[in-house]
Amino acid sequence: MIEITLSDLNKGSFYQKTLQTLEHICDDYALGNDFGTLSMANQMVYDYLETSFPNFEADVDFQIESNEVSINYTLHSGDFKSLSENSDNQNTALFVLQSLANEISFSTDFDTLITTFHVKTKICVQRSFQSQEIRQSIFR
Repeated sequence: MIEITLSDLNKGSFYQKTLQTLEHICDDYALGNDFGTLSMANQMVYDYLETSFPNFEADVDFQIESNEVSINYTLHSGDFKSLSENSDNQNTALFVLQSLANEISFSTDFDTLITTFHVKTKICVQRSFQSQEIRQSIFR
């Protein structure tokens, strides 16, 4: 697993830094077809934070595996409880997130939102080629 952490992001730095990180992840791990989905979900989280917590600070953790990308958004103060309750005001944000991500979950104290996307990364392709090369050399 590959992990990337962005710490102490605020309203002014959140969007630019998370979008740049998503661009690098998609470029480095051959996820060009998934960039739109990942960036739209990130935009929905940003919009929610900006609306609910005008002066928010958050950490964002990206975890990349061969078949999934998880993005964990952790608030320094405040929580995602109102988003999880699916009230009329947050109905659109939660609906869009659920439509984009394969899995949405919250930490027990609701300070972290976890979004998981099922993808096929270059990590998986490299491992397949390595396994195939090993098998070919064994059977020669």
